[in-house]
Amino acid sequence: MIDNFSISLTFVIFCLFCGYVDCEFKNDVLRSAVLRANKDIVARNKDFLRQNVPEELYTLNSKWINSGAFLSEETGNLGAVVGFYNVSDSCFNHTALIMAGIQNRHEWALQFLDAFGKIPPGFLNGNLFFLGSYDQCLKIRYDNSSDPENVFKGQHCTAKIPMAPPDVQNGFYAVPPLTLGVCFPSTCSADDVMAYLNTGLSMLPTGNGSQPLFSYVVDCDVEGETTEYDAKAIGGFVLIGVIMLMMLIGTTYDVVVYQWGPWSRATMEEFTLTNERKLSEKTPLVGENKPSYGYIGQPGIFAQLLISFSVYSNGEKLLSTKQAPGSLTAINGIRVLSMFWVILGHAYVFPQRVASNYGDFIIDMSERVSFQAIMNALVSVDTFFALSGLLVAYLTLREMDKNSGKLNWAMFYFHRFWRLTPAYMLVLFVNATLTRYWGDGPLWQKDGFEIDFCKDSWWRNLLYINNFFDFGEMCMTWSWYLSNDMQFYILSPLMLIPLYLSQTIGLAVCAIFLLGTMTATGVITTNEDLPVSSFSPHVDPAKAMPYFEDYYIKPYCRMGPYIVGIVTGYVLYKTEGKYRINRALNLLCWVIAAVLACLCLYGLYEENKGTADLSTEVRSLYNTIHRSVWGACVCWVIFSCANGYGGFVNQLLSWKAFLPLGRLTYCAYLVHPIILNCVSYNRRVPLYMDDITMGYLFLATLVASYAVAFVVSLAFESPMMGLEKVIFKKKRR
Repeated sequence: MIDNFSISLTFVIFCLFCGYVDCEFKNDVLRSAVLRANKDIVARNKDFLRQNVPEELYTLNSKWINSGAFLSEETGNLGAVVGFYNVSDSCFNHTALIMAGIQNRHEWALQFLDAFGKIPPGFLNGNLFFLGSYDQCLKIRYDNSSDPENVFKGQHCTAKIPMAPPDVQNGFYAVPPLTLGVCFPSTCSADDVMAYLNTGLSMLPTGNGSQPLFSYVVDCDVEGETTEYDAKAIGGFVLIGVIMLMMLIGTTYDVVVYQWGPWSRATMEEFTLTNERKLSEKTPLVGENKPSYGYIGQPGIFAQLLISFSVYSNGEKLLSTKQAPGSLTAINGIRVLSMFWVILGHAYVFPQRVASNYGDFIIDMSERVSFQAIMNALVSVDTFFALSGLLVAYLTLREMDKNSGKLNWAMFYFHRFWRLTPAYMLVLFVNATLTRYWGDGPLWQKDGFEIDFCKDSWWRNLLYINNFFDFGEMCMTWSWYLSNDMQFYILSPLMLIPLYLSQTIGLAVCAIFLLGTMTATGVITTNEDLPVSSFSPHVDPAKAMPYFEDYYIKPYCRMGPYIVGIVTGYVLYKTEGKYRINRALNLLCWVIAAVLACLCLYGLYEENKGTADLSTEVRSLYNTIHRSVWGACVCWVIFSCANGYGGFVNQLLSWKAFLPLGRLTYCAYLVHPIILNCVSYNRRVPLYMDDITMGYLFLATLVASYAVAFVVSLAFESPMMGLEKVIFKKKRR
């Protein structure tokens, strides 16, 4: 996995720092090779300086070159090679102090060397993390009382040097850069450190005698220094503060006035019973209208707005296990288990950029049959598309039926937008502005996890069109699903209205939509020769990003399960859960659904293992139909359970504990990648992937995600839903 170029880079950088301790090359062949490399560097840099720097700087650097400050044939000292790069005086002097301290075996100086990144084990297998010791470096202190100017501490700097061509450096499936951690005096700037590193890079053999060009960044940390809060972060704090204040006021008002006060439930029930007794004694049995019970007051609009932010009432609703009669109870279990599955898949994918053995681990895992359920976990998203289509059709058609085919389509769209967007935008805002302050370390992303703080791309998320833009510019990359789901929802009336008016026409329209998405998928897969998965270790890296950008996140390739869900929702609406199925037929359908689902999950075993190479036609067929087939299998489970033929499966999926967890699914989806990023990039050492570690990471992420989702739902989601009910006087269902 690592070429000779990377090996040379590692060797030269390591030897460069070894030169500080005046190391002698006992091997004559190695010593001669380094001396020859040094002479070539001197010659090349003389030409470079003469052509690219002002005369006064060239004269100064020539003094270094001509003074013999470079590699001495007697000592083999590499330390002075950096002289011609014009580091600052304080940085150079303090680096020299460290060199002298190492030569004299001073502990504080040896700590610099000890904290320096070194060749890691597993380098030849893809471990590109030379992190050194971050915390040890930051604790180093040098304080010379006789010379106050020579006072400095340790500074850990991280350089990320790309090890892949520019076209595959960015994106979710990018090759991670070589991450080198170095320990320098705190008086060295990032440019000074880069100057030292450039010396090592310039010694790399490129095969054609030219000096290699690198585009990399250096970030440095000193203990006690913190990133200042910018205007965006302050705005985030203000927003969170306002919401917390509203939650405090709303909860206090709800508990003190509404729950315990004159409008409490107990008071209202007592008042009602008292009036009923009084009225029953005076009201004739026949011939009179039912009289009024009286009025003691109800919360006004302002009070109801405050109660919308009440943690007490919102928490009670979130944790309730009550369901309305006729609910499709099996959906709760499917929704929650599918969300667990999504988090499981992301727990293996998101940390890959900080894992030292990701390549080897995935190759080994691909040979396990059981691991195919994780490698093909991408169909878990199709489960949500099928559920979404089913619920939209089932609920909308029932509502149309109650109103003789009429529906407020403006509210149809507004409710969906209001249901999803406030929590989505608030999480996006916090993620883009505040997460950069939540950690540190050699792997930490100082500029946050989003490109340029989503400054130029947030509006695409707001309009749910970000899946039509370049993936490298996407804000919250996992939000592609929300855009697809919203786009499907916008198009759903084109199928729902025909289905309500005419079953034949409606099913024909759905068939046209399904044929269109299958045709688009087949054409794109064939023309671009796309793989059947981007998670397989044997996929051509050049095809991984086109698979994601041109097929995986595009609505015209992903609508199949949604259409299948709409058809199933229509059938449930027509049958009202009273469809009778022959026991033998029911068993046969369960077997067929189980077989097809297993084929979707485990049918790629040989391909993922690398022992088979599917033809373009077969890959095109698989990409075209397997998502719709998976959606049909999920819909069969719901249909069978709704009609009373689910057996123990229905009992499991209808478990009441799934109901509150199901309400948190949306917020859990929004926040769990942020948690994975914070945990992964806050590490001091790279992650070593194995079964126990990954299992623990998944379980910890699962618990943390739902815990954070509960808070986010109380703060962002539930209040917005309460406000909608107050503003539009929406009746409870």
